[in-house]
Amino acid sequence: MSEQADMPEQIRTLRDLARQARRLAAGVSDEDRGRLLKHAEELEQQAQELEQRVLAGVVAPPPPVVQVQVQQQQQHETGPPAAPHETGSKD
Repeated sequence: MSEQADMPEQIRTLRDLARQARRLAAGVSDEDRGRLLKHAEELEQQAQELEQRVLAGVVAPPPPVVQVQVQQQQQHETGPPAAPHETGSKD
């Protein structure tokens, strides 16, 4: 497959990664949210630049894609332990 034929897939991948970063940003701290949103903007810009090169007929390798992973922790509220259930009949 030629490099130019692969470019639309690279553009889709960049935009998918940008969408994923935006989704992840909703569930993290303000500091991480800012970083993820900035990363999403950078990915969108890379996709746009690559798309412009394709439209102009310029085939050049795309800029490297840097992926950021954010570990998300879920917190569960824990209440008092449940009382043991007694079964059986009283005598």
